[in-house]
This record gives sequence, C-alpha cells and structure tokens, in this order.
Amino acid sequence: MFACKNCGGNVKYDIASGQLACEYCHSLFDPYAYEDKTSDAEVSKDFDATIFTCPQCGGEIISTDNTAAGFCSFCGASTVLYSRISKEHRPDYIIPFQKTKDDCKQAYSRLMAKAIFAPSELKDPKKIDSFRGIYMPYWTYYVTSDGSLNIPATKSQRRGDYIITDHFNLTGTLDSYYKGLSYDASSSFDDNISESLAPYDVKGMKEFTPAYLSGFYGDTADVDSDVYKPDAEETAFTSTVDSINKVPAFRGYNIKKGSQTPQSLNTTTKEINYSLFPVWFMSYRNNDRVAYATVNGQTGKVVADIPISFKKFLAGSFITAIPIFILLCFISVLTPGRTMLLVGFLSIAVNFIYSRELASVALKESGEDDLGKLSKQSTASGQESGRISVMKASRELKRKTNTVPLGVGIIIVYCVLLAFCFFGNALSGSGNADGSRIAWFFVTAFAMFYGIQAFAKFDKLPGHKGLFGLVFNMISLVYGTAIAMIQPIMDYWYYSAALLIIVALFVTLWDCVNAYNVLSTRKLPQFSYTGGDDRA
Repeated sequence: MFACKNCGGNVKYDIASGQLACEYCHSLFDPYAYEDKTSDAEVSKDFDATIFTCPQCGGEIISTDNTAAGFCSFCGASTVLYSRISKEHRPDYIIPFQKTKDDCKQAYSRLMAKAIFAPSELKDPKKIDSFRGIYMPYWTYYVTSDGSLNIPATKSQRRGDYIITDHFNLTGTLDSYYKGLSYDASSSFDDNISESLAPYDVKGMKEFTPAYLSGFYGDTADVDSDVYKPDAEETAFTSTVDSINKVPAFRGYNIKKGSQTPQSLNTTTKEINYSLFPVWFMSYRNNDRVAYATVNGQTGKVVADIPISFKKFLAGSFITAIPIFILLCFISVLTPGRTMLLVGFLSIAVNFIYSRELASVALKESGEDDLGKLSKQSTASGQESGRISVMKASRELKRKTNTVPLGVGIIIVYCVLLAFCFFGNALSGSGNADGSRIAWFFVTAFAMFYGIQAFAKFDKLPGHKGLFGLVFNMISLVYGTAIAMIQPIMDYWYYSAALLIIVALFVTLWDCVNAYNVLSTRKLPQFSYTGGDDRA
C-alpha cells in the first residue's frame, strides 16, 4: 500500500490521469516517484506483494494492497482469501490500464445485448459490477531474422511447343526484427482467452513499477518462457517470408516451396521479457462449472464465455420455426411419407452439430487446447522432453476440431430443409416407393454416421448426460427405416415414425444445448502453486 506524500492517505493508480491519486486530498503523483531503489542506479529485482490464495481452488493473485479480497476470480467462490506477504519476481514491463471499469462494463453490456439466449444472471447489473482489474503475465519475445539471403527460384516461358524453365538464386541482405510477440505466461489463464483478447499495442509498454498495481491485482508467471519460444519464432518467420514474397525485385519468379526455413533466414530469439498486460476479469459460477468474461484493459475488446438458457433457446426455436413452416408450405406438399423424410433430414443436421460439439468438448475437457496448462502437467509429471512436440500436436488438433456456432447450426438446418424440398420431392413422390426407400437410405446412413461419431465422444460430457438422447435417436431412426422399407398403406405408421423422430430430435437438441454450455464454461480450476498457503 502506498501513502500520499501530502496527507498520508492511500493512493491508487488512476486510469484517467495515468498517475497515482490520493483518495482523500486527490493529489496526483508520478508512479515512478514511489520506486524503491536499492541504489541510485539499480532497481531491486524483487518487490513486496501480498499473495491472496483461494481456499477452494488454490488460485493465487498478487497485489500491493493488503486489504482482504473476498472473491476468487478463478473459481468464482465468494470467500475471504488467505493472504501473506512475499517477495515476488519483478516484471520487466507493464501496460497500464487505459480502459476504466465503466468503459469495461459498457463494452460488456453491448456484447450481452446481442446475446439473446444468455442467462439473465449474466446481464444483471450487480453481476456486471463485479469486474475486477487483473494484470495477466505475458512473455514478450524479441525475434530477429538477419544475414545473407539466398533463395532458389525458377522462371518459365513458352517457346513454340516447349516450356523453358530458367533457374535462379535470389540473393539479398535480410534485416528484420519483431519486438513484443506476446504469449500468456500463466497456466490459470486459458490460451484461447489470451489469444482472443490480442492484440495488445506493445508500444504502450512501460518499465514496471509496483505502483501501477495499486488498486489492482496481478497473476504470476508459472509457465516456462521456452514453451512459446518456437511459436514466437514461427510467427516471425512466417511474417518474414510474406515480406520476402512481396519484394518487387522478386516478382515474376517462382520461389521454390520450402526453400525458406527459420534456420535459412537465421530466425533467433534475442530477448525474452516478463510483462504484465491489463485485463478486466469477471467469473460466473454455476454449480460445478465457471464462465469467464474478460475485457482487454488497453483496447476494450471483449471476450466472454456465454452459455445458453434453454428456456430462451426453446422460445427462439419456436419463433424460428415459423418462417421454416411458411417456407415448406410454399415449396412442398407434406404427405405422410415426406413428413417422415423431412424429420429424417433434420436428424442429419442435429446429429452433425451434436457430433461436432462433443468432439470439441472432448478436446476442451482434456485440457489439450491450452499449451500453458499442458506444459505445466508435463513438467509436473517429469515429461519435459518432447513437451513442445506434444503441444504442437494438440494445437493442430484444435485447428481441426471446432464447435459449430449457433448461427451456423441454424444455416445448416435451413440448407437441410432446402435439400429435402428438392431431393426429397424428386425421390419420394406419390407412387415412387423405390425413390422413397433410396431417399430414406441416405437419410439413415448420414444420420447414423454422425450419431455414431457423437456416441464415440459422449463420455467426455460431465455426467455422461448425452447417452439417452443418442440411444433414443438411433431407435427412432431404426423404426423410421422399417416403415420406409415396408411402405405400409395406413398413414398413421408414417406419422408415428415422424413423431418418434421429432421427440428424439428434441431430446438431442437438449443434449446439444448442454454440450454447448459445457463448451462455453469450464471445469472449476484446481491449482497447486508451489509455495502456496498450506490451508488452500
């Protein structure tokens, strides 16, 4: 805690002025006026901080204030955090907060105004007021690519019946550098959040002084700086290659693919700095899950986990069903056979969305989409060797496995309905029994395929809540297949199959919403910081 030099009152960092402000006499002071120097030329490598530890999850935040913290940002627990005074490693740089709490609340409220299916609790003004300013740790890399450039290239031209290819070596001198490539250094801060909050303007970095923490909190770096070093060098290398390909003197030449490597361009990391970046942070806890809302404290960019309220989603679905019904009335006449075929097409769409959701749940629940956490786990288990390759493999898996957003899901449903109207009408016309069987064969094949894909992943859902919907869905498809093959004369057989599939669709949609809420929330964290409070 810092005392006012005029009245002795408590001073805190004021975002609007960029200085320390006294709460009593309102005097303003330069943050560096409170710098603790061991000598005229040297600044201590450590600084005094209060460590607050959550008794439920073990999460730790630091502050220069010693007032009790009554809320854990990581697990959302409303509890008094244990505190202790400690010497903490001093960061090299800091980006001070530039967006005030009111700016943060307004930006978040604008986002939530568009989230029509979000739970009402997330829009509660009291909840929005619980945003807390936290400085998150980042590793910032200074990477260079320099030296002589020698790239093999070709240039082809046609002469009569021949194509003549000339070979060249494109030479030059390379001198490029990238300063401030940033990656989060905390295993408690998910990579997907930190990547989405980016970019930060590193030109706003200032030399660290503890005074900037006054009135705010900070997380500590617990991920080794070597974890993201290959990523920083790869980012610099890719940017350098793009610049080389745009050099006017090299235009018209076909540069041999793969001829440029980080080694050939002498891409190396010159310096790694420990920095703190500003984040407004809010957590929303619902039973054994927690959702995070974050706002970039420099730019105001909002990144939030937004679960779905099933009641609101159900109401929205009924409203969306109205234009779908009108569309079908104009395009197609719903005979009993076509009605059954229609719900079969919808089953394909729902099973596809559900299978993608569960694949993403499996990835997220395993923690393999977060390099920081993965590196901590491998270090703790003694698997330091090969850690980077494992993380790269998980990152590649993350790229290949993505959830289907709600808007995309609605578009898929509309496309399926259009496919039904054109494909289904062609094959299931009156008296065309073989065509109806062929249409239903495709419906069953695709629906079963995506259903089996979902079945292979349902165990990753907390409580395995997706099993009943999947089994019920399969049974309804088998029943529909039997009706399509037998082709009974009485209409009620078709309607009964359609009704059974519709009920199965509602159950599967319920499971889809549950899976989406798993994706948009997180398991309650459990940290094991070394040196933490024994009571945690």
